[in-house]
Amino acid sequence: MDFWKRGGDAPRKNPSDASAAASILDIPLLWISPHDVWRVRDACEGTQVFGATGSGKTSGSGQSIAKAFLASGFGGIVLTAKPDERAQWEKYAREAGRGDSLIIVSPTEPWRFNFLDYELRRPGLGAGDTENLVRLFFTVLEIGEGKSGQTSDPFWDRAAKQMLRNAIDLLTAAKGRLVLAEIYDLITSAPTSVDETMSEAWQRNSLCFECIAEGDARVKGTEKEHDFRLASKYWLREFPTLAEKTRSVIVTTFTSMADCFLRGKLREMFCTSTNFVPEHTHLGHIVILDLPVKEYGEVGRFAQVLFKHVWQGATERRVVETGTRPVFLWADESQYFITSTDKDFQMTARSARACTVYLTQNLPNYLASLGGDRAAADSLLGNFQTKIFHANGDATTNQWAAESIARSWQQRRSGGTSGAAGEKSSHNSSYSDSLEFEVLPGEFTRLRKGGPENQQQVEAIIHQGGRIFSNGKTHYHLIFRQRSQ
Repeated sequence: MDFWKRGGDAPRKNPSDASAAASILDIPLLWISPHDVWRVRDACEGTQVFGATGSGKTSGSGQSIAKAFLASGFGGIVLTAKPDERAQWEKYAREAGRGDSLIIVSPTEPWRFNFLDYELRRPGLGAGDTENLVRLFFTVLEIGEGKSGQTSDPFWDRAAKQMLRNAIDLLTAAKGRLVLAEIYDLITSAPTSVDETMSEAWQRNSLCFECIAEGDARVKGTEKEHDFRLASKYWLREFPTLAEKTRSVIVTTFTSMADCFLRGKLREMFCTSTNFVPEHTHLGHIVILDLPVKEYGEVGRFAQVLFKHVWQGATERRVVETGTRPVFLWADESQYFITSTDKDFQMTARSARACTVYLTQNLPNYLASLGGDRAAADSLLGNFQTKIFHANGDATTNQWAAESIARSWQQRRSGGTSGAAGEKSSHNSSYSDSLEFEVLPGEFTRLRKGGPENQQQVEAIIHQGGRIFSNGKTHYHLIFRQRSQ
């Protein structure tokens, strides 16, 4: 049942009584057993699925959760690693009657998203703030490149951010828009000496001077005038007087970071115009980023990480009311898309009604993506309250799974037989309590993986933090039935 209108309409408003919001969060998505239900509130607490290649994680628990989200009218974004994922989600959407809710983002489709101009114009009090724009640009590039902070010398970072800040203030004042190629042209056409600022040839050919001239007339008497004047002084007085080597390093710090967005598919799709925004998912659309890593490589990963980061910010900012529609973030082969900022999003995802589902083969995938930082991996995974384990041969993952499910006191019997040869033997036994794994690591190696040889049955073990299932345990043994393809 769809509890929200589909396709792009505003969400239905439920009665504003105190129990209405709670009733939405308690809507069933999946039945774990006749007595155990997995609800919207469980999905909002994050889901991590582990399973070896061929274990049935995508066609088992993955397919079941995806179809439950679609059937219930969720909006969301889908990150893709494999070329067939678009077709897979199109099939899911058709079966759920959600085909008209899809926004397919790929070089062959018309959808475009200028991430800087979006930040300039987006809803909210922080929209258009220069510092937010500078932070977005550097954050997106840092996480896209797998960096977590500044360069070895913070001076160059501060100087590059100062330069970008003044370029943004000048360009938005003059043009009222933000296009990365124009930022690049403004910076590279800036004067390199005080004498050059007086040159008619420079003034005639410089976008920097054009923006100073146009902006002067546009901002006079407005709240932007002060920032524009500061930016003009920077470009006409401070920047030209920098030592040539210093100026060159500052400019190169920016241009080298911006280079990947100034060419090819990234430029066309994410730095030109905008005809869809993250907020479309809040109205029920499903944005499929059809830039699979296996096809587009690093460019595909970078583009998807960029949109994911902006979408997370938009989702955290939205006002959640009684009838607010849940949304989801979906990533199969999630090791390609995790970043150091994911743990921060997961800390508040529940209050934003955002349901993250990450699927990967094993824990070492995450460790490799996070530079071997086990603390970062544990921090991220600790914020996923639902963990589903499919068949796996990785000892590290299986040991971690057993420890996550925890240990319990179990009674063990020991005994023996005594007596001399020819005499009547006696038997003795004793019992002792010991703390043992509730699920031994080896059990994860024996779960059925689906296919004809297993009658299309995929086995998994689900664990939820703080939950006791109807079997009296913190885990439950599940069987998913694969649909015939």
